[in-house]
Amino acid sequence: MVTLKNTHLTLGNAEAPIKVEVFLNLACPYCASFFELVDGALLQYINENKVELIVKHYDKPREMLLPGTLINLNLDYSNPAKTLDNINSLFKEQETWDKLSSHGIKEYIENNYGLKEEEPNIDISLQVTAEAIKRGVKMVPTVFINDLEFQYPREIFSEELVQVLEQQLSKEKV
Repeated sequence: MVTLKNTHLTLGNAEAPIKVEVFLNLACPYCASFFELVDGALLQYINENKVELIVKHYDKPREMLLPGTLINLNLDYSNPAKTLDNINSLFKEQETWDKLSSHGIKEYIENNYGLKEEEPNIDISLQVTAEAIKRGVKMVPTVFINDLEFQYPREIFSEELVQVLEQQLSKEKV
């Protein structure tokens, strides 16, 4: 198993036998679809201490993802639970803000979430980007379930996610 890095945003028990790492960007509609699995199929495993979710916002240099990068600079990594709630909400509201100007996005997240630019986030972004490059992450979302990789355009859906989690749990004999 890969040594976990950049664990700023986690949900679940750090001792859980299964690590689900997701490289995502808030402006990516496919990432929003994956994040729906967190509330659905994944949440039960997290609540049962079988899975730890590690979210890594990848500020991939691509024009359509720039709104997500702008928001990432404003997330409060010192409060992971609230930040993960904000990410969930922002994904659900993606069509509301993703076409706004940079100024409009900053105004939207400040007015709706109380978010302001967080200086440490530049370093966090660079660390996640370096990890993504080292691990060969070319697209978002890219999901690692222990040593298994699912990189867009290869999406993982609810039924397959549950199947993979159960296979991993049987390997761990949980």
